[in-house]
Amino acid sequence: MEENVARDYLTAPKGKKPSKIGEAVDVLYQKYGSYKTIAQQLNVSSQFLRSRHRIFQLPKGIQWKVDQEQIRIDQGYQIFRLKNEDDQWLLAFAIIEAKLNIQDCKNVVNIVQKQNVSIKDALNTFGVRFDIQPLLLPLKVDIRLAICRSAWSQGENWADYCYQLILQGIDVDIKKVARQLEALASDLHKVGRPGL
Repeated sequence: MEENVARDYLTAPKGKKPSKIGEAVDVLYQKYGSYKTIAQQLNVSSQFLRSRHRIFQLPKGIQWKVDQEQIRIDQGYQIFRLKNEDDQWLLAFAIIEAKLNIQDCKNVVNIVQKQNVSIKDALNTFGVRFDIQPLLLPLKVDIRLAICRSAWSQGENWADYCYQLILQGIDVDIKKVARQLEALASDLHKVGRPGL
């Protein structure tokens, strides 16, 4: 992003995605080195700049959920406070799946940081459970989290992503694959027994 575009994003942020505003902050932060300097030049608040910049520093899939307004800016800040990316993903997942509110997000992060417990244990403290599934598939939370992580990183909801994967699987010609495997086994058998 060019500096002039970044300035435009910050002086007229209405209708722009938080991640793009965060990118604009990043461009200017690299040049000026402080939120205060940028704030003074553009007549915007330092807190606004800081919060959007933190959103930009999250994994792309989580940024997408913030842009989709399924994760609020203040929840995004709590996610940012977690230094481990896997923990960030799990907290984002809890916000979406378990409808974790901002105060509980803050409390969970505080427990992780102050008591040095895992994010899963901290979430359990607040009764966050992931055993209710919208699909009748017996998927553990780790698998569902991995699916969401992959889907969100591509800018898709997890259900749409799964549907596409299922459709791709349906397109596989099982008989053709079986014939190819049979031919491969035959070739390997011949290689293993020279002179035949």
